[in-house]
Amino acid sequence: MRTLHGRRVMLRTWQRGDTLAQELWPRYTEPFSSLWNIPRTAHFDDFLSRGSGGQRYVWAVEDEARRLIGRISLREVDPKAGSARLGISLAQTHVGQGLGTEALAIFLDHFFGPLGFSAMRLDVAAFNRRAVRCYERLGFSYVESEWRSAGSDPSLRLLDDPRHADVLPFFRRNRFDTFVEFYEMLLTRADWLRHRP
Repeated sequence: MRTLHGRRVMLRTWQRGDTLAQELWPRYTEPFSSLWNIPRTAHFDDFLSRGSGGQRYVWAVEDEARRLIGRISLREVDPKAGSARLGISLAQTHVGQGLGTEALAIFLDHFFGPLGFSAMRLDVAAFNRRAVRCYERLGFSYVESEWRSAGSDPSLRLLDDPRHADVLPFFRRNRFDTFVEFYEMLLTRADWLRHRP
């Protein structure tokens, strides 16, 4: 892939050294951030329809100073359907500045343009409202919800703190487990062209 330039960010092919640089990013300090990436439940039908589901394509996001600040990936790539599943992460120090939205907009132009895809899917923790708003601004629409087990994640004890009452609708608890709501979202080429910033 050629280097893609935006106003404040640049996308390029992921390199081996980027993995080491990403491991040095500071940890997120936001409550419940450890629950943002609970893996999807694998459905047998999904497995059969995934095409080259084991392949993953990864791009680095750099800022104006050429520092690695993010990562965009595609998995569950299905050439026949012209679709793939998005993965995106941004270093904590660069969250909330619109850099992820800018990087994703640049990437979506490439995804629906030169790469020739017709649909992008993603899944996002419903309580991660900042991410959900970003995806909605870019044209993604809600498809369905899935409830995923949070296991014994230590952050779950924060659910009893009244300061976090606003996230309670996105959690289900029973005697044995706590589940987190995840949204499945979809963006088609036509929707992207309508919402493109």
